[in-house]
Amino acid sequence: MGQIKIVTDSTAEIPAATVARLGITVVPMEIHLNGQVLRDGVNITPHEFFERLAASSKPPTTVAPSVEALRETYASLSNTTDQILSIHISSKLSPTVVNAREAASAFWGRSRITVVDSQLLSLGLGLLVIAAAEAATRGSSMEEIVRLLRGMISHIYIVFFVDSLDYLERSARIDKSQAVLGAMLNIKPLLILEDGEIMPLEKVRTRGKAIERLQQFVMEFARFEKLIIAHGRKTGESQDLLERIAQTFPDKEILINTYSPSLAVHMGPEALGVIVYEGM
Repeated sequence: MGQIKIVTDSTAEIPAATVARLGITVVPMEIHLNGQVLRDGVNITPHEFFERLAASSKPPTTVAPSVEALRETYASLSNTTDQILSIHISSKLSPTVVNAREAASAFWGRSRITVVDSQLLSLGLGLLVIAAAEAATRGSSMEEIVRLLRGMISHIYIVFFVDSLDYLERSARIDKSQAVLGAMLNIKPLLILEDGEIMPLEKVRTRGKAIERLQQFVMEFARFEKLIIAHGRKTGESQDLLERIAQTFPDKEILINTYSPSLAVHMGPEALGVIVYEGM
């Protein structure tokens, strides 16, 4: 049997150098904007997308990797291995997992393809993928890696706020009445990912209060192994949040990441969030 190969989608937001070093295969999401088809992480960067989004008169949409695209990916990898682990964005947020399982079914009897629903997004998913790829390079078995991932999932927390509810409403994450009411009251909703689904945590009235609440959320952890601050256009706020958290956790490395275009479609260009892995 060959070494286990790891596949994910572009919402994992793994740096290109890490992808190359660990031999991870990333299947891009498609973004449809003003009649153009953009491939997340291939022919559009986050900052380019934010600029296009601000100038666009029509809301963009995302399209998950198709069954055909995933089947082609698995076929290519099957030339060098008979074991593939495909780890993707939460099935409650995207049909990618469903498509991956359908694509994998074509290889029964030829290659062992295991599809994992991460129940996560952004670098929460990325942390799983990196851990899986590192374990694969050490020679861990499929069972060992899947067991590792299952343990990690319940210890990764994602909380964020959005400046406008319009993007979530357009992508059917909330209903129209919630978006209208939020706009009328100038609410900045604080949201949390629970069991793979975006759920309301609380409501605040200003971005300053939202940033303060993100800080408080991180402070609730006695310890953590990894912390990532994810931002859109407003990079200064992420630096401010980092400095606040660093006062309490001065010895911890805190990463700052610009979230991907495919997530910006749903959250808008001015969201801010934290991804906390508390370790096991």
